[in-house]
Amino acid sequence: MFSINKLLSMTQKKEIMKSLIALPGATLSAEEAERFITYVWDQSVLKNNARKVVMESATKNIRGIGLTTRILKPASTFSQSDYLQEFSDNLIQLNSKHFRAAVVIFDTDLEDVNVGTPEEFKSALMNMVTAKLANEIEEICWIGDTHSLSGFGATDARSLVDGWRYQLDHSQASEDYVNDVTGSAIILDASNTVTAKVDDFDLTVTDGIAEQSAAAPYLWEYKYSKMLQYMPSVYKRLGLANFRFFNSDQITDNYMAALEARGVLPSNTGLDAALPEKYRLVPIVSMPLMPTTMKIDTTDAQKEALKSDGTMTDALLTWNQNLVVGIQREIKVEPARSAADEATIFFYSLRMDVAIEDIHGCVFLKRLLVV
Repeated sequence: MFSINKLLSMTQKKEIMKSLIALPGATLSAEEAERFITYVWDQSVLKNNARKVVMESATKNIRGIGLTTRILKPASTFSQSDYLQEFSDNLIQLNSKHFRAAVVIFDTDLEDVNVGTPEEFKSALMNMVTAKLANEIEEICWIGDTHSLSGFGATDARSLVDGWRYQLDHSQASEDYVNDVTGSAIILDASNTVTAKVDDFDLTVTDGIAEQSAAAPYLWEYKYSKMLQYMPSVYKRLGLANFRFFNSDQITDNYMAALEARGVLPSNTGLDAALPEKYRLVPIVSMPLMPTTMKIDTTDAQKEALKSDGTMTDALLTWNQNLVVGIQREIKVEPARSAADEATIFFYSLRMDVAIEDIHGCVFLKRLLVV
């Protein structure tokens, strides 16, 4: 039986190649850029769980109200400073960083795969590239570090921005990412190592997301519960269903396995996959690209770095949309023909930055082991 590809004439293939090469090498229009950003966003785990901000220029300010801020004042003393001060202090600025990528499409790829019309091929190409971009953006958002804590070199895109993890871990008083209005992130330590900047987690059993004590009465302890306990009550007024636990998919698997061990979930029935992944009312967002090889291997014992032999990971509790990704609308997609390689190279150029609207509304659990 002939494949659809073999039924395509060489004329059709040449038309597809000609169409691809003829793409304009210019900045996308606002409408095209918006569509491209949407494509990337839809491919990401962050969709529906983080706040996407489209930036019209290289800098954009975000002013958060701050849920812990008291805004009511006695009318007799109410003055201009009462409604300007908090907003000027609680200023978060996105400053886009420039990223580039190149995707090579060889002529043989076009000849050897099933392709339809030029539009269908370009659509498939767009889906492939945006899925790859989404994965890399997601990783940059979490583990990005401009201070060389994890040794990212100048050629590594993760060295261009301070990701959410770095911001959380450097948000205490006098550090770069403290919120001047609401305060710092709540940092907890799954290893129960009490240090100056880490709250005493007061765990019965350390390390894993769900652990059973080795001695009677053999109680189970879920660190999700401890994270909820430490979340300031003022934020809980949003409703627990509006919060999210962010962690590696391996941590989610550990939690689900612990429930099975307790007989809470039906095991080996095929029903597990249909059950929602949540703790109490809070959905669990599994992020496969959240690293599980963190290690205490820095000059500051408070901090962890990404290492090949590390065994630690993280979990984060915050409300939906508190994590912010800013993507500048000025996006370029430029094709170039390489006759020597018998290929067409597509160059992508985009700018982005990440932020946390209210870092005090975050409970960051570090030094969590995958078990």
